[in-house]
Amino acid sequence: MQVFVLRHGQAEPQLTSDDARNLTEKGRVDVAASVKNSLSELLKVQEIWASPLVRAQQTAEIVRDILEQNGVSLQIKTTSLITPESDPLRFFDELQVANANSILLASHQPFVGDFIDFFCGSPRGAHPMNTSSMALINYDVAAAACGELRWLRHVVI
Repeated sequence: MQVFVLRHGQAEPQLTSDDARNLTEKGRVDVAASVKNSLSELLKVQEIWASPLVRAQQTAEIVRDILEQNGVSLQIKTTSLITPESDPLRFFDELQVANANSILLASHQPFVGDFIDFFCGSPRGAHPMNTSSMALINYDVAAAACGELRWLRHVVI
């Protein structure tokens, strides 16, 4: 099984609440570039899971739209288990019961970095994620130190 971990694109400064921050135009362009850079692998994705925060939802929508343009039609599943301060341990239970062999997460720091580190048995902070960065983890069991980091890609435009 595999999980793609995508950090949301660049977001506007916080003017009201952190939850309501939108992607900037650069953020949208960078997310699209990140997705297109890994498109051949992403065509296998069966589910897209996103944090409920606006910038993660917008990131997931970009992924969904690009996949749809390439013949893959998916819905976005919203889960509060992958918000910025979520605990990766709590998320493993959800991942264990997933009905898909390939999932993409649209989420935030510090969750994405902590999740990759914890899943792959790395020290905390070993895999920092910039905005629009994406990683691929292969696994047989969704548990601490059971994942294999296949790659971590940063946007280069």
